Amino acid sequence: MFDYMNENLIDFEITVGITEPLIGPLWRDLENRSECAFFLSWDWIGCWVAEIDTPIQILIGRAEGRVVLLGLLVASHRRGRIPLNIPGAGLNTTGNPDQDVITIEYNGFLVARDCPGQDTERAEDAAIRYLLGGQAGPGRHSVGPASPRMDELHLRNVPRTYAQNDRNAGVNRELVWSKPSWRVDLDTLRASGRSYIDSLSANTRQQIRRSMRLYEKQGRLVATRARDIPEALAFLDGLKSLHQPYWISRGEPGAFAFPFFESFQRRLIETCHTHGGVELIRVTRGDTVIGYLYNLVYRRQVYSYQSGFLFEADPKLKPGLVSHCLCIEMHERDGDSLYDFMAGDNRYKANLGTSGPEMHYVVLQRRSLPIRLENSLRSLRDRVRSLRRSAWSGRPDRGPQGNSDPSCLAGRRADCRGPEVGPNILPRLRR
Repeated sequence: MFDYMNENLIDFEITVGITEPLIGPLWRDLENRSECAFFLSWDWIGCWVAEIDTPIQILIGRAEGRVVLLGLLVASHRRGRIPLNIPGAGLNTTGNPDQDVITIEYNGFLVARDCPGQDTERAEDAAIRYLLGGQAGPGRHSVGPASPRMDELHLRNVPRTYAQNDRNAGVNRELVWSKPSWRVDLDTLRASGRSYIDSLSANTRQQIRRSMRLYEKQGRLVATRARDIPEALAFLDGLKSLHQPYWISRGEPGAFAFPFFESFQRRLIETCHTHGGVELIRVTRGDTVIGYLYNLVYRRQVYSYQSGFLFEADPKLKPGLVSHCLCIEMHERDGDSLYDFMAGDNRYKANLGTSGPEMHYVVLQRRSLPIRLENSLRSLRDRVRSLRRSAWSGRPDRGPQGNSDPSCLAGRRADCRGPEVGPNILPRLRR
């Protein structure tokens, strides 16, 4: 085992413009020596690299001649509240909402599994200090010849450890948002001897069983896996035909409104279906399709990634609950360990699963002059807003209750927001 407690053993470098054929062997080798989710497997990362049209930088950490940490970076620039460009990068994401709509989860650096517990975090922290040029610590950091300057690092959908405030002294940490996740522990379910549906709340059990009875009056309920790539792509088309109308009716564009999303999914299916990395499941009632599920499968864990359901006039028909129930029972029989609904506060996830790890969007910032100036201006702006609101709240003609911002009442602003929770760094991701 490597002695990761001593950061002197870890050397870092950034290589710019490396191509997919060169990244692949490095990534696959480390993946086989790491603990990671599907989203850090080469199945996902390789398809992402092949689809994006943006130059990639690869961060490589080596110890005793072996690669022990990898991360892919896409450079970004933004103009902050001061007239200066602030250079940054996204880890395994592009920063383009039309591409990041594919939504990586369990994101982070790929780290060798023989860095257990605290050692893994030390390796991640050393990488962050290298990238942001903060307190470099005792480690030897060999800078690549084209290593870019970076003032901030965007970590989207990373686990809680990346959001902890007591890590990386000398680096600003901004938490942009957090999202809960939900899951079904299939190993625990099998050990309990109970069926999945019996493990649910009385209300959820009642809804599912009633819906199943109503469906079965019109035909037998069957969940079918796509057998090959052509059938899987046909199921994806069927999923799209149900997914898009539903979300459009709710005033949302739907995932398939973004060309990158669909092209990425087709590549992922063509790459991974044969070896079982993805599965598409069609649920039918007699001859009628009531739902499609698109799952990612990796190391006995199933990630519920996308879906499309047939919603009918009768509210007692629950195609989503029924489809997921049948799919979970299928994977319980298959011997899988986890069915992961992933991040999101959707009610159906909470009804069907138990709480899992939160996903976070964290921005780490080097304490450079532009960042310090920007943070000072933000603090000053928030202070001025607070004083204006305090002064306005004392006036007898202060306007409608609860709306104490005079600029909003005077119509000089289209909206009336309070102090920002996180940095106004990128446009909001479309989900």
